Amino acid sequence: MPQETDRRARRTRQTLRRGLIRLLAQKPVEQISVWELTELCDLNRGTFYLHYSSVPQLLEEMEQEVLDEMDQVLDDMEPPGVSPMKSALTRAFAFLAERADFCSVMLRQGGNRPFILRVQQVVRARCLPQWMQVAGGSSVQLEYYLSFVLAGSIGIIERWVEGGLRESPAQMAALLEQFVLQGAAGLLPPVRR
Repeated sequence: MPQETDRRARRTRQTLRRGLIRLLAQKPVEQISVWELTELCDLNRGTFYLHYSSVPQLLEEMEQEVLDEMDQVLDDMEPPGVSPMKSALTRAFAFLAERADFCSVMLRQGGNRPFILRVQQVVRARCLPQWMQVAGGSSVQLEYYLSFVLAGSIGIIERWVEGGLRESPAQMAALLEQFVLQGAAGLLPPVRR
């Protein structure tokens, strides 16, 4: 019996998550009521409150789950120049593609800024120490470089999601790796002097 209860609870949480994503595509979380969400999901409010205390708490749990999973993906990342980044980036883009609905609502129209900042903090905390070990160089320069890479990566992901994920994770990984390692120099013809 407990296994059936667990399975039912997981289904209910999944239904609420899918419903919240649908509503987030229309309006910010602050404007979504428990009543509206449970109506959409064909659940009663009591069922919602068995799992969550509020709609923002549900969103926070969803965000934290994505951040935790992303942290696992980052375990495989190596600093630029140490090993090919493409395979780890391909896994990262596949991870994003699997969560395309969530990413779409979190990144639309400038996105959920607090969530994007949390993503950047996770990546910064994981990558900066590795990059400093490899690159030696000035930590100030690396901080600026990482800020540049993070902002550009978010922009690339936004564009990819808005474009309907037409390119494969491997194609996006190759593109991002090229930008990170070569910048615009990889796209532009050599400058004549």
